[in-house]
Amino acid sequence: MLNRFCSICNRPVKLETSKTDELGKAVHEGCYLLQMSLKRTPPQPQRPAFPERIAISPITLNCPQCRAQPGQVCDIFDGEVEVVHVERIKWAAAMDVVAKKAEKH
Repeated sequence: MLNRFCSICNRPVKLETSKTDELGKAVHEGCYLLQMSLKRTPPQPQRPAFPERIAISPITLNCPQCRAQPGQVCDIFDGEVEVVHVERIKWAAAMDVVAKKAEKH
């Protein structure tokens, strides 16, 4: 049996069981797989596309129900849960619709 040396770890590798790398050199299969996994670059996370416009936040408007000022929540429930009235959310959504229509014209 003819022994060659693995081009990665430099230990003997039997020609009958060796694999070859991209340069045609003898390698242990395990060495080659490990080397390839280390060379693989992790995929870069894709940044989400920025929206054409940012929706109007209800918290930036006066609440039509309780008259909470911009930047203030409508109420605090049980001492820890901030509440924004549905009417305020609907008002912000309606303003978004108007703003989108204005952008088209």
